[in-house]
Amino acid sequence: MDGEGKFEHRFKAAVEKNFDQSADAYDRFEERHHLFETLTRRQLEMIEPSLPERILDVGCGTGISTLALHQTLAGRSPNIYAIDISERMLLRAKERCKSLRGIYFIRGDAENLSTYFNESFDAIFYTASIFLLPGFAESLRQASHLLLPGGVLSISYYSGLFNEKGEDAIPKAFPDQKYQYGAVPIRELVSCLESLPGMRTTRVDFRIEVSRDFLFDFLSIPAQSSGLFPKIPYLERIPKVRELCDLLAERVDPVFMGWELLIARKR
Repeated sequence: MDGEGKFEHRFKAAVEKNFDQSADAYDRFEERHHLFETLTRRQLEMIEPSLPERILDVGCGTGISTLALHQTLAGRSPNIYAIDISERMLLRAKERCKSLRGIYFIRGDAENLSTYFNESFDAIFYTASIFLLPGFAESLRQASHLLLPGGVLSISYYSGLFNEKGEDAIPKAFPDQKYQYGAVPIRELVSCLESLPGMRTTRVDFRIEVSRDFLFDFLSIPAQSSGLFPKIPYLERIPKVRELCDLLAERVDPVFMGWELLIARKR
């Protein structure tokens, strides 16, 4: 294994560990703020007039996006296949969706989709997951091959925290603070989508004003706080996250959370 391969392996192992630790926190956050349900429903609005019946949910986490897909498309009785690398996340997802028909959960690596799926899909969703995949380009390449003609790739990408001028809020408020939003720069993601044969990409900026409580609940999730304080044990991160959120609310008002919504249609 070369140096780059070793880095990706370590990063993937760290992501799996962080998300195993994050299942409870993600569910508590979602109960209060409904962010991932909102993103999923917004992604569905953007693929209209498409009404997919066979869907792949990549990086489904605790099943919030999977449930939102099923509820929004209930009239079409969709078949939804949902994949995640975290066993603990999948246990939550299965519990969340246990009474619903047509939902199938698979524990697996999102960067090797063709290992788990031979069938084709009308739509493949990456809801708040693509920026955590070091091998995102291979995942998207395989996803594009799994799409039927006319099918869509739907992606929500966390682009950061901003002030009302659209400037990155973290370095604006804390010049010495580094915040790793994810493994994938947006320019590389867009370039990758544009390079996929037969795909046409639409990109929309989606920003929501967020409160100090929202920020703390989000940034204190283990998988998120590790981007701020990667070398500090989780319990020691919490007071640091609280202090950062208090100071950020003082120095940047209002604060907006930014998402890039990308839709790639297969000709």
